[in-house]
Amino acid sequence: MASLLSIIRKRSGETLTAGQEHWLMGLEKSDRLGFEVGQDPEATENDCPYTKRPYRDCWLEAFHRARGVEDAAKAVNEFGVPTDVWSCMSEFKRQRYWRRRWYHGRMKEDPLLFSKHKDRQVVHNNRIRERWAENPEFFRAKMREAYWKDVEATRAKGREKYRKNIERERARGRRRVKAEASKRAINRSPEEIYALIIKALPRALPTYIRDEVASAMCVAVLEGKLFIENIGKEAKAFIASYNREFDYFKTASLDEPINGRDGRTYLDLLEDPQGQESWN
Repeated sequence: MASLLSIIRKRSGETLTAGQEHWLMGLEKSDRLGFEVGQDPEATENDCPYTKRPYRDCWLEAFHRARGVEDAAKAVNEFGVPTDVWSCMSEFKRQRYWRRRWYHGRMKEDPLLFSKHKDRQVVHNNRIRERWAENPEFFRAKMREAYWKDVEATRAKGREKYRKNIERERARGRRRVKAEASKRAINRSPEEIYALIIKALPRALPTYIRDEVASAMCVAVLEGKLFIENIGKEAKAFIASYNREFDYFKTASLDEPINGRDGRTYLDLLEDPQGQESWN
């Protein structure tokens, strides 16, 4: 089986720069040291002097190769945990994997339990958002502290999360690129974007409504929430939002007070013909 060092050397190619040659010399040194330490029966993986990848990976692989356990180190069990990590894991941590699998199995069989689980997740996420909004600097400081406490582990988790949700992450990246392009376009030529928005709105709307909706759409473009290529598709949604805000096209209650009528309601006008005539 090819070693990690041989794979890196093969991918680097034949023509190397001075920096690449120096980097490969460091990897060869880590591989050599790992193999030498692995021949010592009293040595352990904690004796690795490297903290950065791929030097640490080369050292550990050479250490396992010297011990003859390279295949066992890369094997995983039914929970997706490497067997060498599982053998060193405490019973309490193992029980967490067992309970998680048992609970997920129950949720698949019981829709009511699954819905309760989703409701708890929503409540938990809302509570976190509220606490973040109250004191965002406190949470940012904790995130920075956790990041710098173990940078390599944090970056590895980020790469693993990206790999598992690669389609969603790619879609988020595409939305970010479109939002930045829309911001640049409206800052470069706001009159052209405003004319494009006015063209997408129905001409049957009154002028003041068209102006309000167009202003809201311009703000959305500046904030990156509306893309230029989606102006025609999203115009209807902005018009509906305007109507909801100003309570247009809704059924009015007879018990609602009428503005400028001293608290009188529509029902009072129906009962009082004289008041109805004065209203007309």
